[in-house]
Amino acid sequence: MTGFTRHDLPCDIVVHAGNFAGQPAAFAYLLTHCPDLDLDHVEVIRERPTTRLRARFDAETSDEIATAGGAWNTLIVILPAAYPGLDCPLADTATLPRLGLWRGRIPHLIPDKGTP
Repeated sequence: MTGFTRHDLPCDIVVHAGNFAGQPAAFAYLLTHCPDLDLDHVEVIRERPTTRLRARFDAETSDEIATAGGAWNTLIVILPAAYPGLDCPLADTATLPRLGLWRGRIPHLIPDKGTP
């Protein structure tokens, strides 16, 4: 992409874990139990969690999250834009326990000078 510079902005990201048959089942659970979430800002990770988490977290944090979620087959990463308030509305449940709030990053593209 030309004409833009990427800046990673720090943010707090909520991570839950659970066992689901696949991504559609995980998204269905979220729609049922927290319909106010904007699913465009939710990531469901089922394979290669450490690799996928490194898009949002540094290597050490990615490893820590992957280890914390090791007992489950699915990680749910909820970015701050998924909900309007300061606190994520998705409850900590036996089916989808909250692993925690982790410091990560989200990309932000800024137009280069001279780009309309």
